[in-house]
Amino acid sequence: MCERHKITSLQVQAKRKDRFSVFLDGEFAFGIHQDVLIKSGIAKGDELSSEQIDKILRLEERRAAKEKAMRLLAVRPRSNKEIADRLRQAKFPQAVIEWVIPELERVGLLDDFEFAKIFARSRMITRPVGEFLLRRELQQKGLSEEQIEAGVEEAYAETSEVQVAGTLAAKRKKRYLELEEMKAKKRLSDFLIRRGFNWEIVKDIIGNWESF
Repeated sequence: MCERHKITSLQVQAKRKDRFSVFLDGEFAFGIHQDVLIKSGIAKGDELSSEQIDKILRLEERRAAKEKAMRLLAVRPRSNKEIADRLRQAKFPQAVIEWVIPELERVGLLDDFEFAKIFARSRMITRPVGEFLLRRELQQKGLSEEQIEAGVEEAYAETSEVQVAGTLAAKRKKRYLELEEMKAKKRLSDFLIRRGFNWEIVKDIIGNWESF
């Protein structure tokens, strides 16, 4: 016969009024959020099987993981991979993570296509980069090639990579006014390469040194 445990008490927790302590057979068993309490439909006097207890605990774990993900998204937009990585770091089981990600997508809180565009726009405002580096950063966010393309298109929708490089070069060149020209050119080319601009663009800028 399946072992059953009686709910002898449901108590609101002192520090968290939205959480309840569940006592089975006179002893504390676990804590759950009020939403899980309502969803599970349990009440004092009910008898729970081990399977029912496991189901309630899975509901609580899913709720906790979703809540954490939403807190992360409240700080800034994130990709699916970023959310999954943070939940993994928080020790949530893979099965819970695989439930949370589609759930957040379903309600529109996760969208990797939109994230790619937002990230690209932000990058070009806060720290402009070349296409190579932008692609690499988007790839590190776990985005698909199609999503990366959407981000790159967004980044250069109102300007070109050449124009971005030229603007950066003009600003950066001012730092090198005291340097010998050859050394200044080397500093500038190294800077642009680090920012992800290809050699053809960098070579053209250095070749038109007087224009910047």
